Formats: sequence, structure tokens, C-alpha cells
Amino acid sequence: MSLITQQIAPERPRFAWGDWKASTLPAQLAGDLGSEIVSATLISSLLTATDHAVVENAAWPARNPFAQTLKTNIICSFRNPRRFLGTQPFIIIWTLYAATYATANIVETTARHLTQQADELLVQSVTFLSTITVNIPLGAWKDVRFVQIFGRLSAPGAAQIEAAKTAPPPVQRPKFPRTAASTFLIRDAITIFGAVNLPPMVSVSLQEDKFANPMLKMATMQLLIPVFSQIFATPIHLLGLDMYSHPNGAS
Repeated sequence: MSLITQQIAPERPRFAWGDWKASTLPAQLAGDLGSEIVSATLISSLLTATDHAVVENAAWPARNPFAQTLKTNIICSFRNPRRFLGTQPFIIIWTLYAATYATANIVETTARHLTQQADELLVQSVTFLSTITVNIPLGAWKDVRFVQIFGRLSAPGAAQIEAAKTAPPPVQRPKFPRTAASTFLIRDAITIFGAVNLPPMVSVSLQEDKFANPMLKMATMQLLIPVFSQIFATPIHLLGLDMYSHPNGAS
């Protein structure tokens, strides 16, 4: 990925668009795309199981304890991996993280090639803002789709469906609570920080003799840290879902 390439070849001449064929940028962008596809695929299984458990727990806390639902989903992903990878929830999560990783890596790699001795703060700021621009709308789309799939009431079933079919009265949709929106933004910021900014920081601090090469070290951090960041993001996600489900209790 772009951060791996940075560790291997930190000094680059200024990139000129006329020198596209002679530049290493196309090959590095292709490497970025390949890396983000692999990374998104590897972490999406666990994150799909986690978000599934979060939404079901928010909808029915007593009937679907978070730990039990998470365990069931993880076991299902291992027992039937081919079926699990083809489900709509997995594809939604994969799309979110693949787009997030692709944006972060491609923007960072391009920025470093377009500038000579690039200012680290400038590159990181542009990367973070670009990633936020892509991640937040896709994250909102993911939240809506997961609530539609896993958060609908289905217990009484047929009776409720029939009642809904018979001339439903117009209902004014409640406003989205600002506090709930704030919690989702905080969750997204934690997710992006854990997926984009934190891995290179941790990777630099690790000793070289612990890993066979810099690529393996960076790849390991980019797989593990986003998963561990969910320890902090998941409670905030649950809080936001609770505020959205009970807007009268949200201030």
C-alpha cells in the first residue's frame, strides 16, 4: 500500500504528467488497489459480524444479547465462508472499507508523487479529508441498509404486514437527532483514524527485527488496528443507534 511504498522508497523525484510511462506511480497505484482489495476482504468478515450484532442488539436488547449474536455470526462466517462472503451485508461492508482504503491510499500515493519532499502534515491532512468525504456518506448508507435488514420488527409478522397494507395513514418521519448524528461522526472519525492514520504510526515504532520486511509489518498493522479500533467505535455506534431508535430521550 502507499504507506508501505513510503517506507521502502521515501525519496522520490517530482512527478510530471508527461513522464507517466517512466514513472513508478502507475505501478504503485495498482499495488494500492490490490492491497486495499485484500485488506477490505480480510477485515470485512469480522466487521460484518460486529455491525450485525450491534444493530440486532439495539433493536431487541433482551432477545439478542450482543456477545451471543456476535459469536453466532462469527461461527457462521467460518462454517460457511462462501455463503457468508456472498451475502448482502458483507458486500455492503466490503464496499465501504474498499472505497475508504482505496481513497486513502491513492490520494496519499499521488500527493507524495506530485510534491518533492512533501510536507507530511499536508499529505496526511489531504488524505484524511478525502477519506472522510468518501467514508461518511458510505457509512451512512451502510447504517441505513443494516437497520433495514436487521433492525425491522418481525415478531408478530403476518398480522403487522396485513395491517400495514390496509390504507396506512400518512406518518411524519421524525427528525434525525443531532446527538445521534454526532455519535455517528465520532464513530466514523475513530474508524478512519484506526484504518488510515494509526497503522503507520504504530508501524514506525515497531522494531524491524520483529518482522521479515517492512511490507509485512505495515500490512499486519493495517489488518489488526482497524479491528481493534472497533473496541472504541462499537459502544459509540450502539449509543447512536439507541438515540436514533428513541429520539425523545435524546437531547
